[in-house]
Amino acid sequence: MPEKQPQLLMRRPHLRDLPAPRLPAGYQLRHFQPGDEAGWNALMDGAFERSRGQSDFAREMIGDEPYRPERVRLVLADSGQIVATASCWRSPRYPAHSAVLHWVGADPAHGGQGLGTAVSLAALHQGAAEGCTRAFLLTDDVRTAALKTYLRLAFEPVLTHDSHRRRWQTILDRFSWPEPFTARLAGPLESFEP
Repeated sequence: MPEKQPQLLMRRPHLRDLPAPRLPAGYQLRHFQPGDEAGWNALMDGAFERSRGQSDFAREMIGDEPYRPERVRLVLADSGQIVATASCWRSPRYPAHSAVLHWVGADPAHGGQGLGTAVSLAALHQGAAEGCTRAFLLTDDVRTAALKTYLRLAFEPVLTHDSHRRRWQTILDRFSWPEPFTARLAGPLESFEP
């Protein structure tokens, strides 16, 4: 059995000059409110291709000590359905003044409208408002749409494992997006491990 490879780590070196989130007509942005649990669960089941009922907001979010409702951002369609989400908060596993962008998901049925970008920006703005100066995230090779979003949001690959250089090269080649990361991929591994 092959050794499980660690998730890919990305860093946005600063949170200065974040653009404002922009949504197309028919969508609204807000933070999590009581009663949103079932909608969040359904969204995450679809976004992460899980079995129905596998996602559990209480287990995956509330159990995390830094959870606060304002740190969980949602995009809702005019119908009231939750169609995208992102969360951002500090974690002791990351350097001081760092935000962690996580639990980013968007409904594939609403793809191509920039919802993942908008909700991620809203979450990053929350992190900046709380005094964070940079952001990190963990992701997987197969999350193609998410990887494109993170690269557009100025997140950069962080190489912490021998497999990362090859994996990132494959991803960037697939996107025809080798620059400006050629030098980074040739550089040394970082010792930081989340």
